[in-house]
This record gives sequence, C-alpha cells and structure tokens, in this order.
Amino acid sequence: MIHNLFVQQSDPLSPDAIELTQRLFFELEAVYGKGTIENFLDENGSFIYFLVIKSDNINIACGAVNHIDSTTAEIKRMYVREEYRGKGLSNLLMNALEEFINNKGYKKIILETGGKQPVALNLYKKYGYFKIPCYSRHAGDPESICFAKNLP
Repeated sequence: MIHNLFVQQSDPLSPDAIELTQRLFFELEAVYGKGTIENFLDENGSFIYFLVIKSDNINIACGAVNHIDSTTAEIKRMYVREEYRGKGLSNLLMNALEEFINNKGYKKIILETGGKQPVALNLYKKYGYFKIPCYSRHAGDPESICFAKNLP
C-alpha cells in the first residue's frame, strides 16, 4: 500500500532524481547486458522537467521531459521502483508529463524504450503512441523501439 503520496517537480540533478535515475540504469543494465546502457546522469542536466513521486519520503518513481525542438518533446526516465509497480504510478507519471508537454505548446511527443520491456510497450500503446523509426543514438540499436504521439 502506498501512503502519503507526493508528486513534485525536481531538479534533474538533485539527490532524489539521481537516486531514481541510478536505480533505472542498474535495472536496465541487468535486462540488456553489462555496458550496453548509456550513462544516464550525463543527460539528466539537459531535461526541462523532472518529476519525482515519493511515498513516506521514499523516492518511488520518476519521469522527465527533454526539449527536442520547437514542436517536439521527448519523454525520458520513466521509472517505477519494482515494489511499487501495478499501483497506477506509471499512469500518474504519463498524465503529468503529457500535461506539462501540452501546456508548453509542443505538438508531438517522442520516446524510446526497449523490446524487453513489455509493460512499458503496453503503457505507451494504451496512451496512443505509435511506432516510428528510431532516432538519434537509438537508430542503430536493435533493442530500441521508438514511439511518437501527436498532440491536438
């Protein structure tokens, strides 16, 4: 059970953000193989928005937004600690991130995930994201699956 749920915008380089980012990194390293996941902390500083969800002062989930260009934003760092999964936190994160992106006037959201993450794949499909060719450093990665969603 989750008690005292608190959703807050956070500095992407804050101790809370770094803790959750490192948890995500180590989890993905375990799934995809040692040395294949890029260093997340280097990229955190460029995010324009970072959310942390806490329960009883424990960091339990996060998500971030990266500015791509005047019309496109990217969702990054979607993560819920394993023991808190299945409780709707990913929906809470997606709704908050999409609301922030929409309020900033972006027209498109892109994101990247991996083929070994079926729960993430299902979440993005549920929210109306469709597959696109992978972009940037993900373009040559056979494990990457990229999505987009057009905003009204």
